Amino acid sequence: MNINIFDKIENNAVEKKYINNTAITQITTYNKIKTISYKELFELSTKVSQLLLKLGIKSKEKIYISSSDSINFITSFLGAIKVGIIPIPGNSELSKNHTLHILNDSAPSIVLSDNPLDKNQLKFPCSFYTNKTWKKLLSNIKTKKIKTTNVKNNQIAFLIYSSGTTGLPKAIVHQHEIITNTYFLHKNILKLQIKDKIFTTSKLFFAYALGNNFFAPLLIGLNTIFNDNLIENPNLTDIIKKLNPKAIFSVPTVYRRLLEDNKTNLKILSEVKYFISAGERIPDTLYIKWKNQVKSPLLNCYGTTETLAIVIATRPCDSKLGSTGKPIEAVKTKLINKNEQLSKTNGVLHIKHSTFSKSYFNNNIKTDKTFSKGWVRTGDIWSIKNKHWYYQGREDDLIKVAGKWVNPKEIENITSNINNILDSFCIAFNTKQGTLRLALFLHVDKIKKEKLIIKQVKTKIDSLPNYKKPYIIKIINQLPQTVTGKIKRNDLQKLI
Repeated sequence: MNINIFDKIENNAVEKKYINNTAITQITTYNKIKTISYKELFELSTKVSQLLLKLGIKSKEKIYISSSDSINFITSFLGAIKVGIIPIPGNSELSKNHTLHILNDSAPSIVLSDNPLDKNQLKFPCSFYTNKTWKKLLSNIKTKKIKTTNVKNNQIAFLIYSSGTTGLPKAIVHQHEIITNTYFLHKNILKLQIKDKIFTTSKLFFAYALGNNFFAPLLIGLNTIFNDNLIENPNLTDIIKKLNPKAIFSVPTVYRRLLEDNKTNLKILSEVKYFISAGERIPDTLYIKWKNQVKSPLLNCYGTTETLAIVIATRPCDSKLGSTGKPIEAVKTKLINKNEQLSKTNGVLHIKHSTFSKSYFNNNIKTDKTFSKGWVRTGDIWSIKNKHWYYQGREDDLIKVAGKWVNPKEIENITSNINNILDSFCIAFNTKQGTLRLALFLHVDKIKKEKLIIKQVKTKIDSLPNYKKPYIIKIINQLPQTVTGKIKRNDLQKLI
């Protein structure tokens, strides 16, 4: 695709005659509803383009965008792309050290953020604007038509940094053609139509929301809804009742909280046609509870920051316990086993599509390890049974105990269907004697049955060889999590 992302989205809106339809619905910090049409979206984005040019920012320079205002984020992002400037989504919830690493690694010409910043720690010159100042500057711009920058196939459209759960964040390079793969799930599996509404609980600085709730819906004429209210865990039933989305995109933690919340109206949940879950595999207990209590399906899906799109998805009428479904038809897949050979049943997932990222920014070593001849090595282990795909953990999660390799997911899966266990997490730790052993953490419903639960777990794992048996089994009622709901396994070490 030799076309700018901005033009692709705008051309679709004009050709398919939905330019006056609602593009974005925003729940503001005052719990009020604000909407903008596709026409208004393009006009606001063009004002950003004009402002960037007025400030002297040139094509291929970068802008770091950290904004809790979804409309401001999206219009700033599209406005930059329109004139060939490279936007970088900024995660306001990252640590100061990680944020400084991202800024010094990417060296943007403009930093748009409300977080305080010590310019003395930056290794490059830049202009800094708060969101309030940025909006004020935009209000003084009179919209006029400007030409969209022509792009080449290998030209960087935007960078998106990983969350840095296993080290410093790394930047994934995406080109303009990336957006054409983002709507496979929405269009071909969920069968969403023009004017349909979708909602996400995730923030736009994450690839999950960027691909599925920014690019995909705007490409096919949907109304995408964002909650900018500062309430940390709002009950979704209120949003569903008010805005009536057809599909909701979230993570297992949010869905679990919904079922635990006494305020949740299960009848209203069933008014949503599809609930999409990604980020982590849906725990078996959650899957069963949801199926028993909510009429609408909870669909397990999988994607990566390198793909920006869902690449393995559960089909609405073909859901199985523990499975993430099947690969999207347009995506090529292969599994490579421990012997670095092709396998039909188990191995590390490699994926291929012409639109996927092909490199990391300023990181040749990681690029060479991950990308090869169009294939992306995900580092995720999968198994296939009866044509259904099952996530088995990360290859770098494999633990060598007593000279033998152990996949912690195997132990976690054994304990996942015991009553009152919401989820389980197996990690390695060093004993005082310096040997490596396994620790199993059980996230449970109620603490009062602690001894019984541990007894049931020990019975379940009794048939395992000794090196696979956890040295420590501990019950916890709170999980150390990232803002996306992923478990911080390194923080579990502190609980031993």
